Amino acid sequence: MKELSFNQGRLAFDPQTLTMRPCLPDSLEYRVKVYYVDGSGLNEAAFTDFENLKALRENNKFVWMHLAGTPGDDFWKHLHEFLNLSDEQVKYLRGPHKSAFQEEFDNGVFWSLMRASTTESVDAIESVNFFMAEKMLFSRQFSHDQMFTFVSHKLMEKGEHVGNIDVDCLATVLIENVLNSYVDLLKQGGVRLEEIQNKIILRPGKEELHLINRAQQLIWIFLNHVWPMETLLQAMQRSCHDLWRERSREQILYRRDEATALLKMFETYRDMSYHLMDVYVSNLSLRTNRTTTILTMIATLILPPSLIAAIYGMNFFIPEVHATFGYYVCLICMVLVSGGLMLWLKYKGYIEL
Repeated sequence: MKELSFNQGRLAFDPQTLTMRPCLPDSLEYRVKVYYVDGSGLNEAAFTDFENLKALRENNKFVWMHLAGTPGDDFWKHLHEFLNLSDEQVKYLRGPHKSAFQEEFDNGVFWSLMRASTTESVDAIESVNFFMAEKMLFSRQFSHDQMFTFVSHKLMEKGEHVGNIDVDCLATVLIENVLNSYVDLLKQGGVRLEEIQNKIILRPGKEELHLINRAQQLIWIFLNHVWPMETLLQAMQRSCHDLWRERSREQILYRRDEATALLKMFETYRDMSYHLMDVYVSNLSLRTNRTTTILTMIATLILPPSLIAAIYGMNFFIPEVHATFGYYVCLICMVLVSGGLMLWLKYKGYIEL
C-alpha cells in the first residue's frame, strides 16, 4: 500500500480517486486550551502566557495544555523553554507523523496517535501528538475539530472525584478517546456495509461496485493505523519510565485489549467487504439468468408461430389451408404450440412464470 503523507496533519478520503488527500490549509490559526487539576477536580483556565501557565503548574496537581492549529515559531520557543525540551522533542511535537509511535526521554514521554474522524460525508484521519512531563500533559492536533471537548466536559462534571487522578491517568483517558473514535467509525461502517448490500441485492451496477471498492480501501487504510497503536500500547504497558505509575499501566493494558478487539473487528469488516463482492457477482449472475429466461420465452413464443406462418404462406397447394376456417385454424395452432411449449418448460422447471 502507498505510504500516506501527513504533511498537514490531517487526511480525508476522496471517494473519486479512492485515496487519502490533505484537507487542511498550510497554515491554520492556533487555539490553546488550558486545564488544571486541584482538589475540586478539573478546571479550565484562560491561556495568556507561559508565565501564567508556570504558576498554574506550580500551584496545582498538574496542568493539561491542548493545542489546535499551526502556531508560529515564538510559541514553540516559549514551549521549548517552559518544558526544557530538546530540539528533537520540539520537532516531534511540531510536525505530524505517519503512524503511531513513542519515544521516552529523561524529562518526559512523547507519543503520537492517529485519530479517526467520520461523518456522513467525510472520512478522515489526523495525527495527534502528546508529551507527558512532571505535572504537565501537552497534546497537539492540527485541525479545529472538537477532539477532546467531550472528554474535558465529562471530567469537569465529575467534580472532586477527578481531584485524585494524576497526569498519567489523564493520558490514558485521552488514549481511550482516540480508540473510541475507531469504535464510532466501525459503527457507521457497519451501517454503510448493510446499505451497500441492500443496494446490491436490489440492483447491482457500476455504482455499487465503486461503493464496494471504496469500503475495502477505507477499511484497509484504517486497519493499517490501528496495528501500530496496538504495538505502541504494548510498549507503554511494559515501560519502566517513572511517569507511568502502576495504576496507569493497568489502564493501558485495558486500552491494549481494546486495540486488539478493534483489529479483530476491522478484520471482520474486511472479510465482509470481500463477501459483498461475492454477493455482487452472484446477483449479476441472477440478472443474466433472468435475461436468458426472458429471451427463451420470447423465442418460445415467436419461433413456432413463425414456422407455421412460413408454411402457411408458401406457394404450395395445401388443401387444409384453403378450407373455410383454415386461417383461423392456423392461428389457433400457433397459440396452442407456443402455449404448450411454455407449459412444458414450466413443468420441467426451466422457467418460472
